[in-house]
Amino acid sequence: MFLSLARLALPLVLLVGLTAAAQPQDALRGRELKRRRVAFSASTAGNPVALHVAPGYLTALEFDSPVDRDAVVLGDPGGRLALFEVTSRAILLKPAMELGPGRGVELTIPFADGAAPARVVLSLVTHPSEVDAQVMVSRLPRTAEAIQAELDEVRATCAAKDAELEALRARNVASGPAGMILAGLLNDRGFKAGSPERLLSQGGGDLVSRDVVTYRSSGWGAVSLWVRNIGSHPWTPVEARLTVAANGERINVLAVRMKEPRIEPGGTALVVVETGAPNWPEGAALRLELRDNDGGRRLLIPRLPF
Repeated sequence: MFLSLARLALPLVLLVGLTAAAQPQDALRGRELKRRRVAFSASTAGNPVALHVAPGYLTALEFDSPVDRDAVVLGDPGGRLALFEVTSRAILLKPAMELGPGRGVELTIPFADGAAPARVVLSLVTHPSEVDAQVMVSRLPRTAEAIQAELDEVRATCAAKDAELEALRARNVASGPAGMILAGLLNDRGFKAGSPERLLSQGGGDLVSRDVVTYRSSGWGAVSLWVRNIGSHPWTPVEARLTVAANGERINVLAVRMKEPRIEPGGTALVVVETGAPNWPEGAALRLELRDNDGGRRLLIPRLPF
């Protein structure tokens, strides 16, 4: 796995030998050079692993996958390292001073391959009797439990999307009263329609709403409104956000529709917002926001009784 470690071994020994010769004997006495393997999993990657370093000693880190060298973060504001070199597969470092309690340096290493964990964290500290001269860093593959949990989450998301798609298909098939009855969208309880009065709309000065009508049945809800574009550019509502004004709870919007592809400057069009089965109290004040593709122009009705 670590093929380049052998190539690092000879210069490492030479460098350590040279630095050791230049140090006073009392500073080197008792420190043992260690070789370590450090393995990270997705659950442990956020916990810093202590790495023993010392001034005058070179420490070489080698990785089993490519490092995003431009994104490596060294928490060293005070120049506590005399040497720090990063390549795509290795990091060479040497402290300039003892990194005792309170003087450790945190090293965050992100990887370039997109696999988990995306980054690992090491804490550079001084040990009185040993130095990690060669450290081989690897990432453990995800456990079967982690993969199963992720798969269950994806399945749940797909099931929710399938339910939304089925509801949209039913509404697409429904054509006229007969189609609505067959699709289960119209039953013996019928639906209620209302025309709220004195609605305040906010459209940045160039979008105005009028003739707002709400429709409510046991299985669906809808809001229709005429929108006039008094701005200088065409406008197309592609997204509707509907929330309960009192608590901000989101309401599931199924579709935003109008006959025209866009509302031209000076033009007016009927816009219909369709929801799923109403799960809010009848008559509650809702907040309706219509947005274009980039959200730059919007029409807002802060309080819509529905």
